[in-house]
Amino acid sequence: MTDLLREYLPTAPDLGLYVAPDLPAAKLRAALADYAPEVDPDAVVALYDATRLGSAKDGAVFLDDRLVFQNNDLQPARTIRYEDIVGVRAKRKLLGGREVQIDLNRARATVTETLDFSGQPGAAEYVERFLQQVLAVGVRPEAPAPDPTADGGTDHLAVAEALDRLVALGRLAEADRQRMLDALGDG
Repeated sequence: MTDLLREYLPTAPDLGLYVAPDLPAAKLRAALADYAPEVDPDAVVALYDATRLGSAKDGAVFLDDRLVFQNNDLQPARTIRYEDIVGVRAKRKLLGGREVQIDLNRARATVTETLDFSGQPGAAEYVERFLQQVLAVGVRPEAPAPDPTADGGTDHLAVAEALDRLVALGRLAEADRQRMLDALGDG
């Protein structure tokens, strides 16, 4: 996940985006003190400062397994585990600005959390793209799973799921997906 964060989130101070090792210490301290006090500063891979004046008291901190955010002081801080994400989309706000809506699987229900990018609308596309990649790679909890290819074979189910995600993202045509599955043979 750290590699995805570094690949898709740039260090762009004019957009309020910072990626380690270029995390301003004062901004990181302010963000953690205001809305993420339980987060270890060394675990933060990226920071989004949503404030217009640069205090970083609103925004998001990105870790390797989750993000913690607060849109403003009137709302409580929220935590989003990457493994819970089932949908991501950016939207323009009625009076300007942008927001990224994140659908989450929570206790057999789908809920939507919204990150507000009114203060830095240009950052929304980068955060959305990163979260789309999280969804595409299908982050799962860190429990050891049995290796279905231990006998040297191909994990047909994993290949089919990966191809389905590519089709859903519009990066692979259905006909090409089927040709690839046919090339695998039985499975």
